[in-house]
Amino acid sequence: MDNLRDFKRVASWKWIRDQYTQLEVPSSDLTGKTVVITGANRGIGFEAAKHFARLNAKHLILACRKVSTGNVAAEQIMATTGCSGAVTCWPLDLASFTSIKQFATRIQQENISIDILVGNAAYMGLDYVQTQDGWETGLQVNCLGNFLLILLLLPHFPRPSETVSIPRVILLSSDSHYFISRLQEADTSNILATLNDPRHCFSSAMRQRYFVSKLLIVLFSRELARRMDPNFGPNVVTVDPGVCITDLYRETAPTFLGRLAMRGIQFLVARTPEVGSRTIVHAAVYPQCKEIHGKYLATQRVKQESDYVTSTEGQVVQRRLWNEIVDILQVVDSRVEGIICALQVHNQ
Repeated sequence: MDNLRDFKRVASWKWIRDQYTQLEVPSSDLTGKTVVITGANRGIGFEAAKHFARLNAKHLILACRKVSTGNVAAEQIMATTGCSGAVTCWPLDLASFTSIKQFATRIQQENISIDILVGNAAYMGLDYVQTQDGWETGLQVNCLGNFLLILLLLPHFPRPSETVSIPRVILLSSDSHYFISRLQEADTSNILATLNDPRHCFSSAMRQRYFVSKLLIVLFSRELARRMDPNFGPNVVTVDPGVCITDLYRETAPTFLGRLAMRGIQFLVARTPEVGSRTIVHAAVYPQCKEIHGKYLATQRVKQESDYVTSTEGQVVQRRLWNEIVDILQVVDSRVEGIICALQVHNQ
């Protein structure tokens, strides 16, 4: 991290104070609303799902890789919240484009209108592991899989004029995107191809892969929001839940001392999953929607992205990355082309 201002954002007393800030418990009414949340069988996704159920969501869809644990989570949510709405688990593996397409097709076939979509599922690993689709797992799960899901589900959101509250797409990022002061892969002819090249995925690069993926999420969200006509589609918001107690780091601390150090950090500054989940639900129900469209939220307020993201170079990379993503996903699913064209038409 070369930029001093970015360093201060994640290594200062203000950051520690934010970690200990008491976050508001959302209290809006979601009666009649349908919520889809990925990775909802544990951690902050599970806690966010409980909040959505408590707020009377009509239908809560837990999109989980393991249906067995998802079904258990659904039962626990219904038992602890006493909700009257439906809580169901649908299979979704972001490491499989086929699974994502099947999920979107099911939404279409069952004629489900989505009010809130939360992209919560994430992967962190130190080794290069390739999915069956030929992509490095973190790059596909955190980025391409999430982006494909969002694009395929865009036609299934109600228009803002047809609903009292504005529908939302919420993608989870983190302040770790500040650690990438410049995306070095932007110096190559193809950013995503370079990130996916095994020759590029040496140990030091893989240690930063999670941070890079969170930067890509911020860039994608900003560009999607820029292209999205707020009178046509959902608001797009990026949320940083803060450092939370989680087992996400289990693959990155393989030694006993590493795990002990990580637990120590979490014990000192981490939020509980329930507290972290409040940031997600806050973004989903925040009434002044135009204030947060295309924004990055942390500690339940709008926060400045990294200087790189907002720089002239960062904005060029943002649009270039969008074009690369669209080129890839149009090949994965032919529906993407029409959805992108609709975005461009409504944003003219």
